[in-house]
Amino acid sequence: MVTTRAVAAGEVLLVVEGALVRTPSQMTLQVGREQHLSAPDADWRFINHACAPTALLAPGTHAEQLQLIARFDLEPGQEVTFNYLTSEWELATPFHCRCGATTCVGWVRGARYLSAAQRDALRGELLPHIRDHVRGAPEPAPWYRDAFSITDDVWYQPLDAVASEEVERTLRLLDLKPGASILDVCCGHGRHSIELARLGFQVTGLDLSSERLGMARERAARAGVAVTWLNADMRSISAPQQDAVMVLYTSFGVLESDAEHLTALRSIHDALAPGGQLLIEADNRDHAIHQPPRQWGETESLLWWEENVFEPRTSRNHRSYWGRNSRTGTLYEQHINYRLFSAHELLGLIEQAGLRVADVWGDLDGRPFTVGSPMLVVRARRPDARP
Repeated sequence: MVTTRAVAAGEVLLVVEGALVRTPSQMTLQVGREQHLSAPDADWRFINHACAPTALLAPGTHAEQLQLIARFDLEPGQEVTFNYLTSEWELATPFHCRCGATTCVGWVRGARYLSAAQRDALRGELLPHIRDHVRGAPEPAPWYRDAFSITDDVWYQPLDAVASEEVERTLRLLDLKPGASILDVCCGHGRHSIELARLGFQVTGLDLSSERLGMARERAARAGVAVTWLNADMRSISAPQQDAVMVLYTSFGVLESDAEHLTALRSIHDALAPGGQLLIEADNRDHAIHQPPRQWGETESLLWWEENVFEPRTSRNHRSYWGRNSRTGTLYEQHINYRLFSAHELLGLIEQAGLRVADVWGDLDGRPFTVGSPMLVVRARRPDARP
């Protein structure tokens, strides 16, 4: 929908009306806790979402009505948009926003899933029923609580295919004795932990996802290896001190603030024995932001594709994965977002946590790090407490 003439700030652009229904759909608009407007032929169905919209919604004169008001002066031909998060508590059809605003939330699921800070930023524009929801709603669970619950082995085939090679390359970067103790943080379904155990290391795998750890236990049993599995948060590690801690495959960065990442690094510091080593593998922000936003691939039984949207205000990458099992037709969908670090940012956090940076590489092969390196691989040590 676009304007056909100049519009002054505060002018009513449209009266939004329809029949009240209790069940939301892609083409309804929420006006109450369990009330939604439905109008199959109404023009307002063509108004797009934007995180920095040109219009806002306000209550009308009765429950079956809202008013769409210009937020500022609009030129003829300018698109009319509003922020769906101001009216929808939980969208029937979530989607990935690509509006490009500095305040873009990325994955639009509804006001229910906004952080407290995001809700505060919208507080003056939230419709009354959303404000009622917010007052009675607990802080939403972090996005990563449910993002890693897929347990079909087919979904992980592209990762499993390179697990042994990644472990081999990782070990070349560390100075470890045979049988050393290793903590694999954010171990997921155990692809690295199991390979390390095959090589005779004493391995502990830690992950927050009980579903993925269930997969890991079954895989370790089939492989005939012993691994200690911990269902825990990396910000509060409770394990014997280790010779090494690994955080591989961009797992460091999933937390929602740099303060939380610092807490995690301090927890890792305490989980290391004096002189113990930390290895972190992360996407290099300065390389990642210049990559194509879409990729796809295919294995014998999985067709997958991904889309990436970078949010410059927070330096977070919003990544959506989709996949289809070529044999069964099963569809998969996963949405994650993680902090992208430049070298100086990650190194600063590591040192702030009391660890000493020893080496920085551009990949697991140990190539020198440059601004164009695809990865940021850091080896750090816990200072030896002995005199």
